[in-house]
Amino acid sequence: QATIARCCIAAISAHGSASYTGLLIRSNFNREISMQAQLADLYRAGIRSAADMMKLSLEQTERFQQQQLQLIRKALDESTRSTAQAGEVKGLDDMVAFNSRLAGAQLERVGEFWANWWRAAADAQKSMIEQFQSNMGQANEKMREGYSYAARAAEDTTRLASQAANERKEHRKS
Repeated sequence: QATIARCCIAAISAHGSASYTGLLIRSNFNREISMQAQLADLYRAGIRSAADMMKLSLEQTERFQQQQLQLIRKALDESTRSTAQAGEVKGLDDMVAFNSRLAGAQLERVGEFWANWWRAAADAQKSMIEQFQSNMGQANEKMREGYSYAARAAEDTTRLASQAANERKEHRKS
């Protein structure tokens, strides 16, 4: 950095502060505009990521509620059938058979409910992880772009300072 500072001082003394300052101001202005654009891009990407995560979460909730609604409809249908079958029970053997079928159907519905619940939870987690990985990949790319931009800006500054020093040397020779 000391070398860059010396080159800048040499350029200013060789060509006058006005021409070098104008060049530096234009260079810094363009760099600022580009950095502001990158910051705006990062902001937009963050907002987009948050909106995508919210949308994904709401879609998962909707799917889970649809599954629950289907289970409730099945339970209502089963209840209606069970009520009709209960009216047909005539003896003790029929009542034991009816209770066995009813208990089996209820156990099946409970198992189906929990299987669907865990499946929905796993799907939601998988979707969230995929979305997170996608967002991290995009952020990684933006960071690479920012690093590349910073490296180019440093190279540009060094080149400008070097040119100014070379011009000062040529000015002294003539």
